[in-house]
Amino acid sequence: MIITLWWKAWSWKWTVSKLLAEKLNYEIISIGTLKRKLAEEMWLSILEFNLLWEKPENQKEFDLKFEEYQKSLDVNSGILLESRLWFLCQPHAFKVFLDVSDEVASKRILWDNRTTDNYDSFESTLQATKERNESDRNRYIKLYWIDLWDKGNYDFMISTDNKTPAEVCDDIITAFEEYQKSHKNA
Repeated sequence: MIITLWWKAWSWKWTVSKLLAEKLNYEIISIGTLKRKLAEEMWLSILEFNLLWEKPENQKEFDLKFEEYQKSLDVNSGILLESRLWFLCQPHAFKVFLDVSDEVASKRILWDNRTTDNYDSFESTLQATKERNESDRNRYIKLYWIDLWDKGNYDFMISTDNKTPAEVCDDIITAFEEYQKSHKNA
């Protein structure tokens, strides 16, 4: 069964995905990876592609490219789908949301020292994190009329604030096994 994963920035999505895929013997399909491939086909850098994608007139068209691909996936396959269009493309998958508070995400950004995320203080990092999350939320409300923070959209939500990626992975697997049992009898 497909597991879809939606996340807030800095909720350890990639680490958790790798652990889950390894433990469940699943294939990871990352829409981010597919975006990079499409950018390459368009002879664009990922930065140029993202800037093009973020233009309001292009967002729906770009999302449609990923929508078609994701809808073609068999819900019964062993795929971990990192996608922000899960609600549209794989509504019968096991839907997981990785949550993280803005404060913890901001600390993780500062600790990571990424060259692409240069902030001079915790306060500026926190402000940027809040803006990014609100922008994501507003985009999906505007384009798809769905509130990504609505708990009713997910089969399992977990905060990564006070857990290691391994603990998050184990909790997801436990919830997934319970979900499969309850839906096998339904």
